[in-house]
Amino acid sequence: MKKEDVALQAKVYLYHLNNANKENGIKKGEGWKFSQVTDAGRLAIEHDYYPTVSHQIEHKELQNFADNVMLYLKTNHPDIQVPDPSIPIEKDSIFFIAYSPSRIRR
Repeated sequence: MKKEDVALQAKVYLYHLNNANKENGIKKGEGWKFSQVTDAGRLAIEHDYYPTVSHQIEHKELQNFADNVMLYLKTNHPDIQVPDPSIPIEKDSIFFIAYSPSRIRR
């Protein structure tokens, strides 16, 4: 996959994240957490938290995608709060997912 394609996917992902941020009224104190997970990890997060925004990408491109997301997040999306910029990585991960840890599904 071309580097430009990954950068474009990161911009589209942030568009969806920004929409979820606005539609769900995520407040400044809540923020988002990012993870790189497998399909099982994505399902577990989606089961436990709402809202979530995920994107499937090839494992070899995942780190480049995450770097682009963090770069564009800092420069173009000041409304999206990410208190902890570290991104946990599961072995053989193929999904990049964002969720709000304070928004537990009940």
